[in-house]
Amino acid sequence: MKLQYLGHASFRIISDLGTTVVCDPFKGDWVGFDMARVRCDVVTISHHHGDHDCMDSIVGSPAELDVEIACAADDVAIESISTFHDGEKGAKRGKNLVFTFLVDGIKVVHMGDVGCLDEKVVAKIKNCDVLLLPVGGTFTVDAEGAKWYVDQVQPKIVVPMHYKTAEHNFDVDGVDKFLAMFDNAQVTRSQSDTLILDDAPDNETVKIVTLQRFVD
Repeated sequence: MKLQYLGHASFRIISDLGTTVVCDPFKGDWVGFDMARVRCDVVTISHHHGDHDCMDSIVGSPAELDVEIACAADDVAIESISTFHDGEKGAKRGKNLVFTFLVDGIKVVHMGDVGCLDEKVVAKIKNCDVLLLPVGGTFTVDAEGAKWYVDQVQPKIVVPMHYKTAEHNFDVDGVDKFLAMFDNAQVTRSQSDTLILDDAPDNETVKIVTLQRFVD
């Protein structure tokens, strides 16, 4: 399995057989930079805001998933879980979908713009292999909320997303506040845009991996 970071909260997941899923594609003027043009079989959309549901950079005619669903795209099993974009049961920003993917025996979870601490979601994703987790606050859980999810879910690998970079045109926290909550030995600042896993990870303590943004 390959996991490629497209920037902001968007990732491309590629199975060994080549089935490709893109999560939360974004509109450049919402975020501050353009997303690379990519081809895929499926697009998942956690919620309908322009920094999570823009198809402008998607090549081809993939299936679009934006509802609660359990399905398969060839060799990739996909399930979505409804939760909230804020801590007031959606009163401020509405609902959010958490998507889970079983790819080559590896469970990947994309949390979308989760804005609440949801124990029901935790129960469904506990001990996943890879957790794609917003950490920037303001529109999602902040660093402390993200750490709560890590502590509760106990994933093998966490890839932070939805945090401030030099390219972003809106204010959320950067990634450093979240990274500071872990021992240095747990944190890898990768110089690659892609995480490659041949098998399910078996590390005993959680690893935090930051990825570079893919630029085509």
